[in-house]
Amino acid sequence: MNEKIRNWRVGLAIVGVLLLSGCATFNPSKEVFKEKATYNSREFSLPPDLLYQAVIKVIYSQQFAIEKEDKEKGFILAKRYFQKGKRNIILILQAKIIPEIDKSILYLNALQTSERLFVADRTRFFLWLIPLPGGGGKEASKIKEEEKIIEDRKFYQRFFDRIEEEINKPKEELKDKAEKKEEE
Repeated sequence: MNEKIRNWRVGLAIVGVLLLSGCATFNPSKEVFKEKATYNSREFSLPPDLLYQAVIKVIYSQQFAIEKEDKEKGFILAKRYFQKGKRNIILILQAKIIPEIDKSILYLNALQTSERLFVADRTRFFLWLIPLPGGGGKEASKIKEEEKIIEDRKFYQRFFDRIEEEINKPKEELKDKAEKKEEE
């Protein structure tokens, strides 16, 4: 009899531990202010208007479609769609330019969303063989599979490098024009 009670207590203890471990959930509010290396922002020593133009040119050159933009607030929201079979992958890029006294800071954030296309056949059958008139036909629906923040340093680094190149293009063009005038 004592052994049954002891086994019962051990079983109850195991169930209690499992229930308590389920209560230890992820708390995102504690993750917000943890120190992380910032790889999605960069300072540029030029006015926000010029930086805004360079960012727009780079976004278009990377085949993104601009969904929303506000030049006064320095905000750009762009999307790019990729299709792999019945899966759609949407890359959302947010850019925010914050002007400072002698520089501008650009913040980029990217989000990847995956959606899958499902086609359901709603045709009605009589005795599972003969299709009935006025049957439901086919119905397509998209279901969001996953959504994640892009934390790839190289992705952001390439964007910032392209923006630097775009900023330096006018300077190089002016140098070339000046050299041509000197030769003449």
